[in-house]
Amino acid sequence: MMDYEIFKLPKGKSALLGKIVQDDLVSRQTIAVRDTVSLGMEGEHTIVLIEGSEPALKRAVEIVGEEGIILEGNEKADTYKKIKDDEDNVAEGLGLMFG
Repeated sequence: MMDYEIFKLPKGKSALLGKIVQDDLVSRQTIAVRDTVSLGMEGEHTIVLIEGSEPALKRAVEIVGEEGIILEGNEKADTYKKIKDDEDNVAEGLGLMFG
């Protein structure tokens, strides 16, 4: 399994999301962006999953800094599962449409 980090960003911090996805190192990783509502989570935040190399993940942590929350423990694992389940559901739906 690839290393990953999950960040919870306040809804109004679109500039922060921009910094993450535009960073030269981080942008080459696998990035998934969801909002908490679509994942059935409380609050109004943007969830950012980054899967990739350790240097890129460290860089993403630096970029987020104090402006966002880095998920840990059970919350991190549960959120990862929700995002992967969501991706699987989308892939399944496309398979039914184009299969």
